[in-house]
Amino acid sequence: MFKQHATQLLQLMGLSGEVPSAILPEDISVALTRAREHPSLINCSKSDSKSAYNDNNVNLRTRAKPLFDLLERAKSQNCEVIWH
Repeated sequence: MFKQHATQLLQLMGLSGEVPSAILPEDISVALTRAREHPSLINCSKSDSKSAYNDNNVNLRTRAKPLFDLLERAKSQNCEVIWH
């Protein structure tokens, strides 16, 4: 994930966006809910993600999916997530 998108997603989750940093397992649910309910992700057009592959056309919701999946797995295993 590109730094600009990662920082934006972290900020949507209510995190600082600072690198390096981490999120603790007990904070993951709230962070995911904040991001998933944020208007910039809700209002992403689903059709954007089905366009021909072009890195500039990938919407933020599509870019967020791997991060959200990682956070869900970390939460289920009671693990923190660290980024740097």
